Parts: sequence; C-alpha cells; structure tokens
Amino acid sequence: MTTNGRTSPEVRLGATTDDGIAASIFALVDRGAGRRPELAMEMRGRIELCFAEDLAPVRLVFEGGVVVVEDGAWDEPDLRITGRLPHVVALTVAPLVGGVPNPATVRGRSALAKVAGGQVRVEGDRALGRRLLRLLAIR
Repeated sequence: MTTNGRTSPEVRLGATTDDGIAASIFALVDRGAGRRPELAMEMRGRIELCFAEDLAPVRLVFEGGVVVVEDGAWDEPDLRITGRLPHVVALTVAPLVGGVPNPATVRGRSALAKVAGGQVRVEGDRALGRRLLRLLAIR
C-alpha cells in the first residue's frame, strides 16, 4: 500500500477468539505501520504476546510486506513477550531511546523495571523486540 508516497505493509486481522485482544493489538500495529512504514516493511518474523490474565495469546507475523495479527500461539516464535497486559502495554507507552525504554524518564524506568524484575519476559530475537517496540510506540 502506498500512502503519501511511502510504501507501507498491508496489515490484516486474522482469526479472533472470544477471549482474545487481537483486534486491539491490530489497531496499534496498523497505526504504527502507517506512521513508520519503512520500519514495518523491513520487519520479518513471528511474534507472540502472552498475557498472565485469562486472555488468548496474540500472534503476529511480518512477512513479505504483509502483517497478520490474530489470536493464537506459535509453537516456536522468533520473539515471545509474556506478562500481565498492563505491564506489556507499559512498554508501548514508554519513551524510547535506541529502541528500548528510556531510563531517563519515569515511564521508561518503570517499563525497564518490569522487564528486569521478571514481570515481563522477553524471549528470542531481541533486535526484533526493539523494532516491535518502535513500531508500537504511542509517541
């Protein structure tokens, strides 16, 4: 898709479940892809977001200019982020520096503390994780 002369990936909502939040994550990904199309186009991989609450995991696949967001798990994702929903969301609202939460800000320190304290676990491709945070960043 071309917007304002920039090519951005097609973002699709896949399968959803009654206990899932894929539609909400889809909105964040779609917004991020529109704001940062070059970043979204270069991303490749399978990502899984798992929540401590009784919610279905959300899986994302970035491949060939298409992003699919849906409820469900991967057997072996390239990146898995696990934690309580508010703690995972805290990563998306923290100001970033170099693709990670900025420790010079209150929100950045709070997000980093959640990761350091094990409340949010990041497993797999850390570079993909940094790109995901940049894509989902609210600011």
